[in-house]
Amino acid sequence: MICPAPMPRTPEARAATTRARLAAVAVASLALAACSDTAPAVAAPCVAGSPALDTTCAPHDVVVAAGDYASSAVGGFSLDGSSKLVVGVDLGKDPALAVSAGRSFFVARDQDTIFEVDGRCGLPRAKINVHDASAVGSSNPQDVAVANDGSLWIPRYNVAALSIVAPCGGATRTVSLASYDADGNPNASAIRIASVGGSEKAFVALERLDDRDQLRSKQPSSMLRIDVATATVEAQIELSGRNPFGAMAQAQGALFLAEPGNFDAAGEALAGIERFDTATSTSTLITTEASLGGSVAIVAVAKDGACGAAIVADATPGKNRTAVATFDPRSGRALATFDAPLYGPTDNYDLLALAWKGDALLVGDRRSTSRGYAVHVFDRTGACTLTQRADVVFLELPALVFGASP
Repeated sequence: MICPAPMPRTPEARAATTRARLAAVAVASLALAACSDTAPAVAAPCVAGSPALDTTCAPHDVVVAAGDYASSAVGGFSLDGSSKLVVGVDLGKDPALAVSAGRSFFVARDQDTIFEVDGRCGLPRAKINVHDASAVGSSNPQDVAVANDGSLWIPRYNVAALSIVAPCGGATRTVSLASYDADGNPNASAIRIASVGGSEKAFVALERLDDRDQLRSKQPSSMLRIDVATATVEAQIELSGRNPFGAMAQAQGALFLAEPGNFDAAGEALAGIERFDTATSTSTLITTEASLGGSVAIVAVAKDGACGAAIVADATPGKNRTAVATFDPRSGRALATFDAPLYGPTDNYDLLALAWKGDALLVGDRRSTSRGYAVHVFDRTGACTLTQRADVVFLELPALVFGASP
């Protein structure tokens, strides 16, 4: 049985879904090994902040969250197509996935719920509620980062406060973000934790959209640097680009941000791909959307920092056709573009998931075929030369986001 699934935070849905602030970066289709209808509130025993693993959970190559905006699921699949499992648990209509410190999380944004899942197969192991009474509807959690002590740091898009859940599901603290946008909510969209000079720092991307004008990007976006030990905001750094959208890629001491600006324009000067240096808290828009030929919806960078990929969308009204572009993360030079893509373009916003698994680039496709929904796999040779494999991975729901890490 297939689980109910995600609401879109795609370019075409940005005007509707995001306006209601139930926005979501679409998540990838998936398959899983058995799970119960209700995950435990806190799995026991809890080891170093992480639920104990179940030895019956068969390992797969990639954990993935899937959905068709009416149902969703979380699970795993093998890159050779030899195995895939789908679980029948209702995990909400608006899912995301986060991977941090070797732990994996399914974020049910419309349900204010975080499920920690087994990174080998996607089996839900623990359930955490992050609802805020001040929110009208969902507080819309976006991402999860794990600190060294096992605490979970969670930005929420609809509430101007960062949640910090103590290890093993203990008491929750908050860090107010209300002062970082004049409208009272800076639209926190992603988080990463990195060591800087021997101290843990949390980096939180703020879209800073106009809540009074259909959540349009009209002012500079920013990055907060927060000291993890004291939960104190140390700095607000203005970003070079606008509207950091979805999860940040992390490689070689840098964070890479997809910055589409506004999806109804594909040539904005302050949009593209930004590189943020965590050691110096300095940032540069290294690749413009004009050079890529479309608005950047998601970015992924290989572990060695030598090859980057992005899903880019054009500004076609009601369509937002998508393609896979590539770029050099060191120089920012665009390699494959929307007009000469690695894959695509599609007729609509059909390419939704993107991630590296070692030297393999995974692309999720929501177009239905007789075999299901394809996950396209590209093998890397050299610095950033990619060759597509024959399609052998097909899922029961469209792939929207992968929980894969290099």
